[in-house]
Amino acid sequence: MWQDYVIAIVSLLFGVILLPQLLDTWRGKTTLNLYTASLTTIGLFILAGTFFTLEFWTSFIADVISGVIWFLLFLFSFQNKRKSN
Repeated sequence: MWQDYVIAIVSLLFGVILLPQLLDTWRGKTTLNLYTASLTTIGLFILAGTFFTLEFWTSFIADVISGVIWFLLFLFSFQNKRKSN
């Protein structure tokens, strides 16, 4: 289905756009709001599960990748906030 590819491309772009933010957070230069990062992570994994049940395999993989990026943003932000306190 063409919809699977459109959803996957947009999801991957949203993940790729965050790579500079991920690098800054990994290096300890910045943090994200933990509520934003955690809820976005949960939402993306819920979407991935939904796409899995619909057999939208490309969208499933794309949302898992984006979910992992958001989870890493959450994890590194959490670590950076603990270091700063």
